[in-house]
Amino acid sequence: MNSPAHSVAIDSREATVAERRKSEDRRHHSWRTLTYCGFQGQGRRQQARRDGHNYYLDWYKPSLVLTGLAVLLLSCLDALLTLTLLNQGAYEANFLMAHLLERSDVVFVVTKVAVTAIGIVFLLMHSHFRLLNITTGKRLLQFLVPTYGLLIIYELLLLGAMQ
Repeated sequence: MNSPAHSVAIDSREATVAERRKSEDRRHHSWRTLTYCGFQGQGRRQQARRDGHNYYLDWYKPSLVLTGLAVLLLSCLDALLTLTLLNQGAYEANFLMAHLLERSDVVFVVTKVAVTAIGIVFLLMHSHFRLLNITTGKRLLQFLVPTYGLLIIYELLLLGAMQ
């Protein structure tokens, strides 16, 4: 009993559904999403519905959150080692950080940790987005762990050479 008009209606409906699925994710990310879904574990979206699209999640993998915490801890260790090296006679090569150190050690540490924490939250929220058409936020966050690790090793070598 399929009439030509009925099949045209079905075809147009399928085309509409197919077109709709090609669009970007319509949901928006907010601080409520991060706090309600991320910290309280109330989110439902754990994976993308479609491959090849930028999308926000409601729930982050614990391994990725731990990666972010590792970066934050390594940043704190970097700040501590930097202050130790400065007490041994070294100088800060980063112009912005050197300016903050002129104000006080507390301003330096608070700014360094705050900037790192904001960056981690941004990368976590955009972990499934292509950033600069190069990589995803997830890969960039994972890249920071060995990068900070190398920086810590370098600072420890400097500290050993100065003593």
